[in-house]
Formats: sequence, structure tokens, C-alpha cells
Amino acid sequence: MIRFLIFFLCSFFVVWGYTPGKWSHKDVYIFQKNKKGPSKEIVRNNEGTVIYVAEYQYNEDGRLELETYSDKEGKADGKTIYRYTEGRISSEDVYDDKGNLNSQKSFQYKGNLLKKVTIKLPEDKTSVTYTLETDNEGNVIAGESRSNESKDIDLFRFSLDPKRPNVQIQKFLDEKNKTLGEIHFKYDAKGQLVEREFFQGENKRVHKLKYRPDGLLESHSFHVKQGDSWILEKTHVLVYEDQNKSKLSKKD
Repeated sequence: MIRFLIFFLCSFFVVWGYTPGKWSHKDVYIFQKNKKGPSKEIVRNNEGTVIYVAEYQYNEDGRLELETYSDKEGKADGKTIYRYTEGRISSEDVYDDKGNLNSQKSFQYKGNLLKKVTIKLPEDKTSVTYTLETDNEGNVIAGESRSNESKDIDLFRFSLDPKRPNVQIQKFLDEKNKTLGEIHFKYDAKGQLVEREFFQGENKRVHKLKYRPDGLLESHSFHVKQGDSWILEKTHVLVYEDQNKSKLSKKD
């Protein structure tokens, strides 16, 4: 049986509206100790042109501590700093290319369980607080979000698909339990996440993940459905230190 997704897969999905694509493979390097993470992530558009590059630095525990960005022209385009307290993520600060603080994310725990996450936009003083419901192993099974600018409450909850044992469903609802959208998480026989399907009204999107033989994530791509066809939007390729840099193309 698939376990309920732990926090790094629940994603901050309903920040200021229903916005698919907030999940990040990087979260596994924030919430868990790791022996090996990517040193670089290269983003290409549907024509294969590099449009964005992120580079990663880790602390002694293998947790991500610094993420720097550059645009399609290779110019610095901001950074994210991750801070830890007693081995647990405590804050995440995002800066723009001029060094201005764009957003702050803080994490609150009860014992060893993550129970609350608050995201603030210092410039306009907007904030959203996520209160999480977890099982005894720390897996997030439900949650709600509240904005300081409105009284609206957005909810989400996880469940297993009764017809597909390898699929987990995350539903997003308003405070009247009206469904706003869903994400279907599909796993392979090894328990690796291989696909996420987004459903919001008539809009459908899919996020596909590809792994190396050693189990490390190699690339992931986003597609949107137009009519009866699936259109590639962008592809993210991960680079690890063991890869021969001389094999990278000039585009990289």
C-alpha cells in the first residue's frame, strides 16, 4: 500500500488561488538527509532552448541550503536560502536579483511533526498560513490554508484511489467542501512517483518524472492538454557531480 505523501509532496497548492505546479523535487533535500542531490537543474522550453538554470549547495547533512538562479542569458536572477534548527527546516527566504526579500516561509512543529507553515510576502504584508493534519509517522493526510486578507478557507485532503492501488488523490476544496481541483499521484512498482495529473474544471495538465538506473531523478517535464493532444511546455534536466561535464552541450 502506498503511504500518504509526506509533507514535501503535499505542495503549497492553494497559495492565492489554485495554481498547479508548486510541487518541487527539491523538497526531498530539505526534509530528509541525503547522500546525493543534483548540483544543477537546467530548464528548457518546448523547443529545447535553455530558459533557466538553478544551482544547488548542501550542508554537511546533505540538506539543501542555497539555491541560486540565472536567466536564459546567464545573468544572476536571485536565490533561496534554507535554514535549519536542530536538523529540521525552520525557514526559507527567497531573494530577487537585486537582493530584495521576496517571500519568507517559516515552519512550526509539535514534537517531531510539522504542523504549520506560514508564507509571507514582506512587500505587501500578505501572508498565508497552512495548518497540517498528520499521522503518527509525520505523513500529511489533510490541511487547510488561511490568508490574512480574507476569511476564506481552502482545504485539501489525501486518499487512495480504490480502483488503482498505485494512485493517490489529493483533493482541493473550499470551506463548503466544493471541489476546486485534484492531483492524481501515480507510482511505479518501485514506489517512485512517475506522474502527476492535474484536474481543474476543463483544464488538464500532467507532470512526468524520469529516473536514472540508480533511482535518482534524471528529469521531469510539464505538459498541457489542448484539444485531444498533449503539448510539452518545458523540461527540467538534473545534473549530478558524477556526470561528465564535458558531455554537456554548449547550450548547457
